Amino acid sequence: MRIRQVRPDDAPGLARAYANLGEQSRYRRFFTVMPELPDATLKTAVEVDHVNQEALIAVPLLSAEIVGECRFIRLPDQPGTAEAGVTVVDAWQGRGLGSALLARLSQCAAGAGIEYFTAEILAENRTMLALLPALGQVQTESNGPVVSARVELGEPSPPAHPVLLDLLTAAARGDIVSVPVLLRQLIRIPEGLAHIVRWPVSALLKTWRPAPRTPDDPTTHY
Repeated sequence: MRIRQVRPDDAPGLARAYANLGEQSRYRRFFTVMPELPDATLKTAVEVDHVNQEALIAVPLLSAEIVGECRFIRLPDQPGTAEAGVTVVDAWQGRGLGSALLARLSQCAAGAGIEYFTAEILAENRTMLALLPALGQVQTESNGPVVSARVELGEPSPPAHPVLLDLLTAAARGDIVSVPVLLRQLIRIPEGLAHIVRWPVSALLKTWRPAPRTPDDPTTHY
């Protein structure tokens, strides 16, 4: 799964993703079951400044369809706090994608100087409520059917080593060759993964001569 920042040309993909949400998923995320997202809402969703607002989308490696989305909006009167939300299409729910999106979003928030996430969540949405403790200390307040949550973001987890990410991506694509023991030691593949990891020759050569990576590369692979 590839997680990246949203772009203006993602509006049609977000509209299709919304169409793939069931009524319950729409209501839990937006507190409404609109049949489709209005054009004005789509325009706002894809035109973000990546500082006071951030939006990330999840796209399967072998597809162009958007299957998950998350975002934060900084509160004007509380610059260290942002309202956050996450959505995953029904067919991809229950696979850990919501957790991955929120984890990456919290990393972006920390880089933007945001220390707290807030969210209004339906009390029946136990899945979303269960995701929050992984981000940091959570305080909740119930108000009828809605729970107001405030999360103090913890230290973001260090990103996985880029060589390992390339390796896992290549394995997912299925273009594979076995990695010999000596080569595994040379490129420092964790022993716990040695029996399941395979690598294409093209990726192997790329690792020997890796392309430069910038520290602020917004793309993450899971």
